[in-house]
Amino acid sequence: MKEKNEISKEDQVEKQEEIKKVKKKSEIEIKNEIIIITLGDPISFNDQKIEKLELDFNSLTGVDICDAESDALGRFYTPLPDTNYSTAYQAAIAAKASGIPFEAILELKSKDFKTVTECTKGFLLG
Repeated sequence: MKEKNEISKEDQVEKQEEIKKVKKKSEIEIKNEIIIITLGDPISFNDQKIEKLELDFNSLTGVDICDAESDALGRFYTPLPDTNYSTAYQAAIAAKASGIPFEAILELKSKDFKTVTECTKGFLLG
C-alpha cells in the first residue's frame, strides 16, 4: 500500500518530462555595449545551432541600416509612419547587428523574437 507522500516512479518520470517541456525565458546580458541574448528556445538554421545572439549595434553602418530597411520592406509590407516601429525592420536590424541571417531571426520562437525586437527597438528609439 502506498503512503500519501510516496510518489510512484511513473509519476516522477512524468513530472520530469513536464519540467523539460517548460520553456526557459530569454536571458539578456550587456558586455562592452554588446547585448547578449541567450535564447530560451535555441534554433537550428543551416545546420548550425543558434543558442545566443550578440547584438553589436555600434558596429552598424549606414549601409547596414539601409540594407535592413530594404530586407524588411522587401519581404513584409509595413504601413507605419515610422519604420522603427516595424517588427520586421527591428528583426532585420538585429540580423545585421548579430551577423546572423534575417531568415534565422524570423525563425525564432515568439518569446525569443520579442526579446530580440524589444532590444532592437531600444536601440532604434534611444
